[in-house]
Amino acid sequence: MDSAASLRSQSPTKPTFACVRCSERKVKCDKQNPCSSCVRHNVQCIFRPPKPSRRKQRFLKDVLVDEQLKRYEALLREKGIDPNQVKGTSEPKLYPKSSSKVPETVWQLPTPVSTVSGPQTTIFKPQVLHGQGGTKLVDNSLWSRVLEEIYDAEDAPEEDSADDDESDNGASYDDFAYVLGWKTPVSAFSHPPAGHIHQLWQTFIENVNPLSKLVHVPSLQPAIEKAINNIEHIPRGFEALMYAIYSMAVLSLTDDECNELLGETRTILLPRYVAATKAALSRARFMSSTSIVVLQALVLHILSIRDAGEPRAVWSLTGAAIRIAEGIGLRLDGTLLGLSPFETEIHRRIWWQLRMHDFRAAELSGQAKFRNFDLDETTPKQPANVNDSDLYPAMPYAAIESTKPTEMIWIMFRSDLSSFAATQKVKMQKLGKAMATSEEYVAMDDLQIKDGFIKKLEDMLETKYLRFCDPTQPLQLMTSISIRAAINLVSFLAHHPRRWAHLDQVPPAEQQLVWNIVLQLLEQYNMIQTLPQIRRFGWSIPYFIQWHAVIHVLDTLRANPLHPDGVKAWRLIDALYENNSETLLGINRPIFVAVGNLCLRAYSARIAALTKEARYPSDPPAYITKLREQREAAKARREVLPVRGKVQEALNSETILTKSDTDATLPDTSPESVEALGAAQPQQHPAAKRPLNPVQSSARTGDDTYWLSDALDNGFVIDGAEDMMNLDTDAILAQDNWLDTSNDEVIDWAQWDAWLSNINPVRPNVEGGSG
Repeated sequence: MDSAASLRSQSPTKPTFACVRCSERKVKCDKQNPCSSCVRHNVQCIFRPPKPSRRKQRFLKDVLVDEQLKRYEALLREKGIDPNQVKGTSEPKLYPKSSSKVPETVWQLPTPVSTVSGPQTTIFKPQVLHGQGGTKLVDNSLWSRVLEEIYDAEDAPEEDSADDDESDNGASYDDFAYVLGWKTPVSAFSHPPAGHIHQLWQTFIENVNPLSKLVHVPSLQPAIEKAINNIEHIPRGFEALMYAIYSMAVLSLTDDECNELLGETRTILLPRYVAATKAALSRARFMSSTSIVVLQALVLHILSIRDAGEPRAVWSLTGAAIRIAEGIGLRLDGTLLGLSPFETEIHRRIWWQLRMHDFRAAELSGQAKFRNFDLDETTPKQPANVNDSDLYPAMPYAAIESTKPTEMIWIMFRSDLSSFAATQKVKMQKLGKAMATSEEYVAMDDLQIKDGFIKKLEDMLETKYLRFCDPTQPLQLMTSISIRAAINLVSFLAHHPRRWAHLDQVPPAEQQLVWNIVLQLLEQYNMIQTLPQIRRFGWSIPYFIQWHAVIHVLDTLRANPLHPDGVKAWRLIDALYENNSETLLGINRPIFVAVGNLCLRAYSARIAALTKEARYPSDPPAYITKLREQREAAKARREVLPVRGKVQEALNSETILTKSDTDATLPDTSPESVEALGAAQPQQHPAAKRPLNPVQSSARTGDDTYWLSDALDNGFVIDGAEDMMNLDTDAILAQDNWLDTSNDEVIDWAQWDAWLSNINPVRPNVEGGSG
């Protein structure tokens, strides 16, 4: 403290501007010499006078331009050329240059050639503004008016931010930590040792990068090395990217692999690095960031949580990422914005990865898959079929695309699938056929049109990919298997069992076709997750499992326990559960629980059929035992819910009557009366007090009921903080008889759609209600 006071006494003159460190960190400076922030962090405090004002710089620049223009005109006259007679010239439009370390440049879309004569009108064109903080797309005339008034870092008014310690701890109001659910202090997280960082980075390059291509490895490698050597001084956005890389690397490993490489299991490391990524993104203020690095970190974070996250939350966070990308300018092709070839390619990769992820996230949330996917002349083009080694930041021209497979083959294949779907959607609309979404494609009755669509898709994929794929190359083998799985998936959707009213009305050939397709799909999932050459890519499979195909296989085995392909089908079901145990044995999603119920019923039917024929089955697999244990635990939990619900209802009634000062007699809430109340009325799950039909518009959550219903008048209040989804999941666990259908009837696909979309998973008329 004494040293700080003595330092201040040597410089009595108080500066009128912030010190360099506070200015760079964008925190408030007390303008002492040295300032309190620099003293607290024990760093040198430097004050530099600000550069000349923008207005003075502009004036000096205009004078210089006028002098140069007069000189050029004089030179033209010396050659006998009158400058006023030169055609095709126009006054240059000047934009202020930034005096910050990173030059600020304004680009405009090309001006269309107008063929209309008459007075000229001002047409606004989107502009990209590059600055020290990142890239901003300005796409309306209001903001174009203030482009010339944008200051650089030194000239801008200082942010009235909180003290830098508070900022470091993520306590400011604009870090949007609540979006990610981050509550742990930043100090609780630390980077792994340098050796582990190298292992995680290499794992990311081998297992994750080929399927994401969100980063450019050759240019990112030196930055990673620099960060490792100075781990305490990493920019916030880059730190978020590093933690996201750790998360994805751990996600791609098994427990044993994590233990061998990093000394801890996957179940410990993955939550740790996911939480650290959330904290780092919040510190980087990701919601208002214009940094490509922060966007890359956010997209990788979404990929790391998509399997375990609640589908609607993942879809909403993906929507936020798309908005951030649009604000940076990714929704327009970089060539229209004057970006460099390198930036243009990186933008295309991120944009297409985001949109392709958004399709699946929407589907798992009960939304249409391709509803808002239109391609026009401004849409970013598909990523180029080039290797990362063909790209570098200073490249003057776009790389020449290869006609053979490159390390981009997986991304190219997926983006071609999306483009093909968008193109066919436009063609169908021109023919008057409604096919705006994948759901409408399934519902289309014209099998000839759908089979024609499949044939075109198969021809395109065969021509562009399959004939070039080398099965000795892991990524190409992965792509070739996935291409065949994609064709099977589209074929399954075209011939979806939901088209069947009664099984006895379905031709045997059609039933066998669908059966063969779904078995092939399960085989392809198993190949990707078990073949040694491509097992490292198996982390991507759980999110894309076609649940309707799994449901059809299990329901067929339930209805026909001794199916000729039963042994093969059960082997594939066993493999599916073993390879995806974390997902399929979870009880946090209705679809996982409902599929588990159906699996148990199919297994029980098979055991009964085998026993009847005196064929004694082997011991049940471990996943069957686990599924049974989960349901027994759910039934035990539900036994205590009705009485607890009656107690809460009685207490709520007493509270309401007391607050309203009514003269009515208060209910007896003694244990004896509560017990009598429970005995006098049928026991019901608390969820039964609200509408249970998932298709009814009146079905509400506890919060909506509190607001909209007359429950308060009736003395019943649903606690909005109560986890209704968990209660509903317990209802599915405990009521496996919901799945009962006779063997000549088809299953209720609408109910499965509701479970798949996490929409009011409790089936109507299960507990105490009448149809």
